[in-house]
Amino acid sequence: MKALNTISVARECTGECQGCGKTHIKLFGAHDTAAQLLRARVMLALEAAAIDGKVVEVTEPAQVVSSGVSSLPALMVEGVLYAEGIVPSVEQIADLIANRNLHRSKLFRLRRIGVPVDISPVSANALRFGWHIADYLGAQLEVVYAMDSIFEGSKPSASGFLSGYQATMKTELDAFIAESLGELGVSYIPPEKYAGVPMDTLYTRPVVSRVIYGAPDVALESYSREVDLIIMGTTGSGNLGKRFFGSVSAEVSKSAHCPVLFIPREAEFRGFTNLLYASDFDSLNSLSVQQAVSFARRFDGQIHFVHVGAGGEEGLERQRKVFEAEYGASTADRPFIFNKMVSEDITGALYEYAFYHRIDLMVFVTHHRKFWENILHKSVTNSALLTSDLPVLVIHSDDDQG
Repeated sequence: MKALNTISVARECTGECQGCGKTHIKLFGAHDTAAQLLRARVMLALEAAAIDGKVVEVTEPAQVVSSGVSSLPALMVEGVLYAEGIVPSVEQIADLIANRNLHRSKLFRLRRIGVPVDISPVSANALRFGWHIADYLGAQLEVVYAMDSIFEGSKPSASGFLSGYQATMKTELDAFIAESLGELGVSYIPPEKYAGVPMDTLYTRPVVSRVIYGAPDVALESYSREVDLIIMGTTGSGNLGKRFFGSVSAEVSKSAHCPVLFIPREAEFRGFTNLLYASDFDSLNSLSVQQAVSFARRFDGQIHFVHVGAGGEEGLERQRKVFEAEYGASTADRPFIFNKMVSEDITGALYEYAFYHRIDLMVFVTHHRKFWENILHKSVTNSALLTSDLPVLVIHSDDDQG
C-alpha cells in the first residue's frame, strides 16, 4: 500500500482519559460531507484493526486553529496530526492507527533532509549523494554549514559584525552548492535570488542553504532535532574512530536526534537494492525493525537480517520470528532473509557478508547509545569499517520520534 502524503506535528496528547488504554483520536471538521465520511471511515478502521479508540470531534474554529490544523477535514491520533485536507481510505487509516509509532518516526517521514558540509570534496560528495536521495523521495534538501568563528570565510566582511560574516559564509556556501550539484547537471540558484529568473530554468525540488553558529558537533546535535535525516561525508583522517567518521561525524553519530547516513568519500548513489540490517539482541525491537523495513521498501530494496556471534547461541529462533513478523508478507522477489554468521569479529563478518551479497547500505540500529559508543572504541571494528566504501545508516531507536 502506498504511504499517505501526511503532515505530522509532534505534540503531547491531551485526551481526557489518559491512562485508560484507549487510542485517542480527534477528528477536525465543519459538519460537512467530508467530515462525516472521515468519521465513518475511522470507525470502520478501528473495527478492522481491533483497536479500542476514544474518538472526539472538534468543530469549533478556535480549537481547530489552536490544534495546528490548517485544512479540513483533519485526523489526529494520540496528539499527532497525520492527515489534513483529505479523507484517507479505511485501509490507510487502519494502518496509521495500528502503526502510529512508525508513522511518527523520522525515518518513515523523510520529508526534510539535512546535509552538513565543510566546503570540502568529501562533503561535496555527500551533498550529491543527498541530492539523489531527496530527489528520489521528493524531500526538501537543506545544506547547512556550522560556523564556530567569525573569522571564517575567504572573503573579508566589510561590516565586521557577525551578520556580515554570516552573509560571507552564506555566499561561499551557495557557491559550493552550485559547484557540487553542477557536476550532476543540476543548476542551483538560492531561493532568495529566484526573482527575475525564468521559471523553466529553475530546478523545482527545494534545495536551501543555511549557516548555523557554534562548534560543529554541538551545533549539529541541536540541528538534528529539526530534520528527519542527516547525511554526512566521512573524512578518512585522524585516529581509528576518526578515520572512518571524522571527528565531527563521530560525535554526531553518537548524539544526533535523527538517523544519520554516513557517505564514504568514494561512494556513488546507485539506489539501495540490498540493505544489511546488523542485528544483535539489543536491536531486537519491533519499531526498529519496522523502520528499517519501511526504509528499504521506499527504495524497492531487499533487506537482509544478519546476526554475527558465537556458535550455539540461544535465542536466535525468537529473533528470527520477530524479524519475520515485522517484515510482513514475503514475495518471490522480496523474500524474508535471516542469516547467522559465526565469528568473533562482528563487523568484519558483516562486511564479508556485504561483499558476497552486493549490499548497498549497512544499517545499525542502536537501542542504547552506549552500544554505538562502544563500537567507536573497538579497534578491530573500526579497522573493518575502514576497508569498506559502503554507506552506513545509524538509527538511534530511542530518539527517532518527530
